[in-house]
Amino acid sequence: MFERDIYHHYQLYCDGKRSISGYRYFVSGGEQYLVIPQKKITIDRIEEIVYFSDYLRYKGEKGIAGLFPTMSNLPNANIEGEPILLFKIEKSNRTASEKRPLGEELAAFHKNGRELPPPATSDSLLYGSWAVLWMNRVDQAKEWYREVFAKPVKTEFDQLFLTTFPYYEGLSENAIQYIIDYNMEDSIREEAGPSICHERFQENSWLQFDNDYIKLPTGWVLDHPVRDIAEWIRSCVYQKNFTPESITSFLDDYERVIPLKREGWRLLYGRLLYPVWYFDLLEKHYQNEREIGKELSQHKFTEYLLREEQNENFLRSFFPLIGLPADRLQIPIVNWLLPST
Repeated sequence: MFERDIYHHYQLYCDGKRSISGYRYFVSGGEQYLVIPQKKITIDRIEEIVYFSDYLRYKGEKGIAGLFPTMSNLPNANIEGEPILLFKIEKSNRTASEKRPLGEELAAFHKNGRELPPPATSDSLLYGSWAVLWMNRVDQAKEWYREVFAKPVKTEFDQLFLTTFPYYEGLSENAIQYIIDYNMEDSIREEAGPSICHERFQENSWLQFDNDYIKLPTGWVLDHPVRDIAEWIRSCVYQKNFTPESITSFLDDYERVIPLKREGWRLLYGRLLYPVWYFDLLEKHYQNEREIGKELSQHKFTEYLLREEQNENFLRSFFPLIGLPADRLQIPIVNWLLPST
């Protein structure tokens, strides 16, 4: 069925079919292809993806997975009854010695993604709007809190939500105020402009083939580059085997290409304060109609809650850990996170 549908829409024969990072992958005529579920990716968003990809290629970025159209020149197709996007993987000519560390590669990606003229109308332009977006998410969570509180029968997830929301609401308010204060500063800021970033950049956001990274454009947005740094750090901090050395090594690699200024460090700290994972999982759970999806979000929710103390300790030690004199640079730190003396 899969092979037949691929041939019908793309005139490609499937060889070496397997799964890579949860995506279906196959080879045809010596070329490599990835099958990505379309899900909520609209046609407008697909056009934006192509626009972002073309710009990065023009700037010399390597490893961009290119959208492969159907024989009818459509951007998507139904494969086994589900809408998908097909991406062709660019062949790499890098040797093992030429492969850069992830932090260095991300900084080069951001460097190439700068100065992109934003689309006329786009939901992907998030630069400068964190505080408003975060407030909207907290307001939505408050509505769910009232609804769940009033339910006569509550699930285990409901109980966890009711118990933990006051803490995460307070943490969110700290983060929102931190960003508002930053935006209201009168001093002239040497701030980096927007670049092509990811919604949630993590270790597995880029696939690794041979000696190169393969960059899927489906989750790209326009934002401040520290968005990706913060989300990668966050994904590490909530791991069971987290070590602070992985953070300092990643930041050192990144700064070899793009050194962060005071403004960047402030925004990075502000974004780390905001518990984005908490609201991601709330939305995934309460907006998901499928029970299996709810089970998965509950399992992940519990895992993250168990590691919150680890995150709080990290936030408290962040600036000493990276060797940045926050007091001398006049970078404010949330009072309750000041190291105890």
